[in-house]
Amino acid sequence: MDSGATAEAGVTDAPPAETSPSVSDSAAPGVDAATDGGCFVTTVGVYGQCMTTAACAALGDNVATPGYCGGPPDLQCCTDAPDVADNPPVPPGWQLMPQSAVTPAMTAWAVSILHDPTTYPMFSSTTQVFGSLTVLARVEWHPPDFQNNTVHRGVTLYEP
Repeated sequence: MDSGATAEAGVTDAPPAETSPSVSDSAAPGVDAATDGGCFVTTVGVYGQCMTTAACAALGDNVATPGYCGGPPDLQCCTDAPDVADNPPVPPGWQLMPQSAVTPAMTAWAVSILHDPTTYPMFSSTTQVFGSLTVLARVEWHPPDFQNNTVHRGVTLYEP
């Protein structure tokens, strides 16, 4: 977890927790790579386009990831480079949850979301009720921290 107001479940060595059946998912629909050249990098939950590494590099501020597109090794999934500046604004009616308010159950829930990039791709959000408090979790890019030396996938928790 980051200090401050974000509740990050970006622990790369934490075991995934079970996802609660009361979680409602608002993840983006899938891209059909067979029909439109789209690809989905399952390790971080981002959509991209299959193209040569040279074409991807020419776009600037993009990364090519091997193993997600059929064809020659030079054909890779090209996605926007991870950047915290790409995170959407705080959802209307919500505010960042202070770290001191995050319970172990909320952390376990956030970790389960973090470890399920297929169900929860980048920038997807979902809510769950803890006691009488509805909590919104959104998958976002998080800045480097003591566990990750690069921008990485994380889960931020918000309260009404």
